[in-house]
This record gives sequence, C-alpha cells and structure tokens, in this order.
Amino acid sequence: MVGYPHTLNTKEDYLFVKANFPKEKWQGDYQNLLDSMYQWYNVGAIADEAAGTADDTHKIVANENRDGTKTYYQYEKKIDENCKLLRLGFTEAEVKAALA
Repeated sequence: MVGYPHTLNTKEDYLFVKANFPKEKWQGDYQNLLDSMYQWYNVGAIADEAAGTADDTHKIVANENRDGTKTYYQYEKKIDENCKLLRLGFTEAEVKAALA
C-alpha cells in the first residue's frame, strides 16, 4: 500500500492507520465513526407541539399536509444498531480514547 488508504473497511484498517500515519490523517475517519453512531428515529405522531418533548435527544418535526394542516411527529435520537462503529467491533469509549 502506498499512502493513506481510500477506504477503511475493517477494525484492523483503522488500527493500522492510527499506528502508521500522523493523527491529522486518521482523526477525521475516527470522528466520522462517532458522528454516524446516533440517528433520529420517528417514535410516532403527536397532537401538537405542546404534546411533545424537545431537548438534546428529542425533537418535534412538523409536516405540512396538502390541505394546509400540520401533522407533528416526535423524534428520538438513539444509537443506530447498524452503525459502522458497532459493525467494526469498536466501542464508543475506544474511539473517544483514540481521539483524546
């Protein structure tokens, strides 16, 4: 292999670049693992904005219907069980420790 790999497909690929390249090269790839770990999931319709919760892990989304009315949905931020970080066998703590 010559230079930094174009794709990192295994945990070993990530560990290899960490061991053999400067932090500036691999830091973005490790950060992308963390950034794509959580996703917003629709947990159902709610009557209006007052019936929902809005904080760091909850949000309310309003959709305007064709007839001009609005439908509100509650979303919750959860770990994506199919995220690349988990598929590769990393833990959130391992990746955060590598970036520290």
